[in-house]
Amino acid sequence: MLYAIIEHKNNTLIMEFPCRRMTMAEHLASVGIRAPAHDIKCVDEENIPIKVKIFGESEFGKKLASVVSEEDTLSLVNSFCEMYQNMPYANKQDIMEAVIQDKVGSLKEFGQLMMQRREQDVTEHYYCPLTAMVYPRNDYGDLEDYPDEYDGNYLAVYEDKIRDLIKKEESRDSENLAEYFDGSNSAVAKLKEIHFSTQNVGGILYGCIRVELNEALTPEEDTEIKDFLTGQCADGLGESLEQREIRVEDGDMYVSFWHAGEDYFMLNSDEFDEYLQTLHNGMSME
Repeated sequence: MLYAIIEHKNNTLIMEFPCRRMTMAEHLASVGIRAPAHDIKCVDEENIPIKVKIFGESEFGKKLASVVSEEDTLSLVNSFCEMYQNMPYANKQDIMEAVIQDKVGSLKEFGQLMMQRREQDVTEHYYCPLTAMVYPRNDYGDLEDYPDEYDGNYLAVYEDKIRDLIKKEESRDSENLAEYFDGSNSAVAKLKEIHFSTQNVGGILYGCIRVELNEALTPEEDTEIKDFLTGQCADGLGESLEQREIRVEDGDMYVSFWHAGEDYFMLNSDEFDEYLQTLHNGMSME
């Protein structure tokens, strides 16, 4: 994206951005620079201790490098390059076009443009029932062969343990679940990240799936996301969560975001609110 030629005491270093902070420190130390990146300004002049020239190879990189000023630091350049790299494809394309068309006059304006696009991001939540299979232990401490099945009422007590397990499962994969979504191009372009969790509603624990988007979904795209999430839930979050036991007082518990019953659902926020209202009204009538 961007590069820097850094000269110090007859040593020359070429650094590519974005770069991990520790890696950047190692690179700077390799040419005898002890100053931190946030103190090194992008100045390319004679007779200064550390000379820094920022450049790019692509049209976008050249245009962006041209707006880096002598007041900008290596740390700021790196941070903005990292922010850009982590943005959704559609956002990056829009920002790239703005830079190429000379609509960005400084590195700070580049950062402001990215922040504006991030503020337009949308978060949607999807909800589903939670179930669990608990294998009791007999008097000898061994697990029974046949489990007892429980729903969200039982699981509410173990919310913290379930959330911890979900976090561990997500950390096992270097790619976010959104990377495996293969729906329509329009839906793929809007999808940023997917994160599983839980939500306690009135003492009942539900599966809660946070979907981060760079733009609101159409009804058709919403259906695509639901189908994808349902498939992931049926597979046990990559066929792994349901195989991880949680030790509870009753034995070993295995939690699932899916079951084969006719009452299973995958609902967005508005639909879930309607479901809860209907559920509440039904209880009030009994």
